[in-house]
Amino acid sequence: MTRSQQRFTRQTLRTAVLAGAVVAAVFLVRATSSSARQGKPIVRGNVAGEWRVWGADAWSTRYSPLDQINAANFNSLQVAWTWDAAKDGSDEYYRTTPLYANGRILTVATTHRYAYAIDPANGTTLWTYKLNEGIRYQKAPRQFAGRGLAYWTDGNAERAIVITPGYHLVSLDAKTGTPDPKFGKDGVVDLDEGLGYPLVPFAVDDSNSLEISEAYPARKAKPGETWDPVKKIGADGTVGIDPAAGQLANSSPAIIVGNTIVLGNSSIHGYYLLHNHNISGTIRGFDVHTGKQLWKFNLLPLPGEYGAETWKNGSKLGDPGTGKVDPWATYSADPALGLVYIPVGEGIVDEYGGHRPGDNLFATSIVAIDVKTGKRKWHFQMVHHDIWDYDIPMAPNLLDVTIDGRPRKIIAATTKIGWAYVLDRVTGEPIWPIVETPVGQSEVPGEVLSPTQPIPTRPAPYAQMGLLESDLIDYTPAIKDSALKLAKKCRMGPYFIPGSPADGKGKNGPTQYTCSWYAPGAAGGVNIDGGTAVDPETGMIYVGAQTGMTTISVAHDPCSEILYTSPHNSCGKLGALPPPPSYQPPQEGPSSTGAYSRPQVPNTIAKSIAIGNPADGVFAARAMRGTGGWSAAVSDESIVAAIRLLAETTGIFTETAGGATLAGALALAEQGRFGKDDEVVLCITGNGLKTLDAISGSIADSPIVSPKVREVAALVEAAGA
Repeated sequence: MTRSQQRFTRQTLRTAVLAGAVVAAVFLVRATSSSARQGKPIVRGNVAGEWRVWGADAWSTRYSPLDQINAANFNSLQVAWTWDAAKDGSDEYYRTTPLYANGRILTVATTHRYAYAIDPANGTTLWTYKLNEGIRYQKAPRQFAGRGLAYWTDGNAERAIVITPGYHLVSLDAKTGTPDPKFGKDGVVDLDEGLGYPLVPFAVDDSNSLEISEAYPARKAKPGETWDPVKKIGADGTVGIDPAAGQLANSSPAIIVGNTIVLGNSSIHGYYLLHNHNISGTIRGFDVHTGKQLWKFNLLPLPGEYGAETWKNGSKLGDPGTGKVDPWATYSADPALGLVYIPVGEGIVDEYGGHRPGDNLFATSIVAIDVKTGKRKWHFQMVHHDIWDYDIPMAPNLLDVTIDGRPRKIIAATTKIGWAYVLDRVTGEPIWPIVETPVGQSEVPGEVLSPTQPIPTRPAPYAQMGLLESDLIDYTPAIKDSALKLAKKCRMGPYFIPGSPADGKGKNGPTQYTCSWYAPGAAGGVNIDGGTAVDPETGMIYVGAQTGMTTISVAHDPCSEILYTSPHNSCGKLGALPPPPSYQPPQEGPSSTGAYSRPQVPNTIAKSIAIGNPADGVFAARAMRGTGGWSAAVSDESIVAAIRLLAETTGIFTETAGGATLAGALALAEQGRFGKDDEVVLCITGNGLKTLDAISGSIADSPIVSPKVREVAALVEAAGA
């Protein structure tokens, strides 16, 4: 229904809210009957008034023509009902987009990615589906709700298609939630199969989840190994790709074009890696009726495939620098052209690529693939040899528009970089010139960057690009001078500024800088939690962008195979390399990911550290008494410094949860209220100070510590305490 067509009529407007750990809102105008049952046409893979695809339709417009809710009445909307997305478990973050199809809301929730159908009239749960994945779930790299699911119908049968955290493809009857018995095995396809890797039985030596990025992994089970239900270790009967090859998962829904389910995979996060190779990304097509794999496209080309020469150290599994290049985001498609458009992530690791020389196709690219054959139609790489975590974070938007008097079928990919790359979606050719432009080069040993990067001439950037002197405030000469002094502490430039070695040791000798400015930053311009919408009726593109000004430094993690990463210490973690001889824990600052590991403290303070877990936003500070080591006694200054450091790191000082505050903890420390043999752990989440305890003995085994504090304490212990 367009704006010019007759509007739906209702006496009242209502808002349906899906509530969980984070509240998400779905605004619905309720028609008297389903659009599908009225026989309305399918346009761009969607029925007017419904939302059948993650991006509303196959073109990922994120647009609806419904107009009962508008600027005139928005502030008078009332909540009609709420649905608790956390009733079956929590989630790291709830970024799910519910679908609305044929009179039902379809969604997923919890870190297990359980599937649900909801009555849009009253919020009643119509059905629930849960899959027990055992170790495959426990050690999945992406434990969260996965942004949604997919929907398919032939006008009679209806299917809800779910990809689980443990990497299974499930086809459910959208009316009942019952698995389709004709699909795979009892409605389930094991996505670890069909990739060409042998499957092995899984086992674990701990009961924790996989730690960012790959510490505490699963392993191949030993012959005859069984499950210990008390300790929750051993082999539970699940099988999958040998963890020694790397980690594989999924973080976004499939897209369905005709009768083909198109899906990819996500991998580990690209920071804090332990190994210099991992499993690479693939795109696959599956028959929606049977679950049969139809084709596979390798996004990191194998030897002999197009683009393999852009991986100069080799491109087969296990070659140094191979891995990731994963299509972790959402996709878009043009059903009329029979093409699906895949945004692709970068290689390993986020901030360093010395082990993967070359331009690294198809990393940080858009790849157009023929839905029937799985063959590449065209590709466009936005960043050559990406070391900025500038992977394409969401489905590109499709539009039919007139440019310079000529009808054009375009695809617009908005990115973390801060530019919109606008291409002809039939050929992949730029609509406006995109010019290969010389860029700055890296001083980090072993790093060889591309001499140029493709810079769009139009549209103009929608986010801050790099940092130049002209960007600084200049209200008065004194203010400008102060700003310039601060800015010059790190490497400046217009865009694509390489990270600097934290130790100041460059490939050609000492470097001028130990940090580089980073803007827009890995969190945006555009990222998955913001993004872009288009209006197919007007041809307008609306970009929700953000600018973050951070810095990049790289250093060697002594217990990782990677020569340089964002400053991090993996020593002591399960799966990490053993510490080298004469190992001393390094002091580190904030990383380019925005997560804090171990900030420096004055030398007069013996041992106080802050450590952050970027997976869940948990921060902890630990103070131990020690002059020459981690166990000898010193003054209370160590504890006071740790508390102050935690307050500065998190921005929380007096906020309270559960009755404890950092201000109160500081007062106790200043009064010397902690015993001479005590270790102090403070744990903060996004809700404030969760737990404050003075603990004697082993932190991890203390019965009075909450599971979350125990988890963070284990990180602290492993960091070299």
